[in-house]
Amino acid sequence: MPVVKLTLSQEAYEELQRLAGSQSIQDYIRSKIFGSTIFTVDEAVRRIQAGDFDPEKYPDGFELPDVYGDEWTIARGPAGSFGKQFYNHIVANPDLGISFKNMGKYGRRAVYTFERRK
Repeated sequence: MPVVKLTLSQEAYEELQRLAGSQSIQDYIRSKIFGSTIFTVDEAVRRIQAGDFDPEKYPDGFELPDVYGDEWTIARGPAGSFGKQFYNHIVANPDLGISFKNMGKYGRRAVYTFERRK
């Protein structure tokens, strides 16, 4: 996969960080150039909490691809970046009801659990 590098002033970099919000800068730029993506932390959390995804089907925990089902088309490199962002967001926001469980059977994908808040 080709890599594109970009040099910014400190002010421009800080503005880009602000605009990206909870997305990575990489995902933010991709979404602005190529259109929106469903592979965002906010969208994954929304799907889990809104019931679009049924975590009860996964009593031993679920992985991010489970949340997206057949829509999971993200390539391995960006998937790892997305997974790390999701993990960091979940750890920083325990009130979401989503908890990290472990790194799964092969130690390559994070496994999560969800407890619906009443």
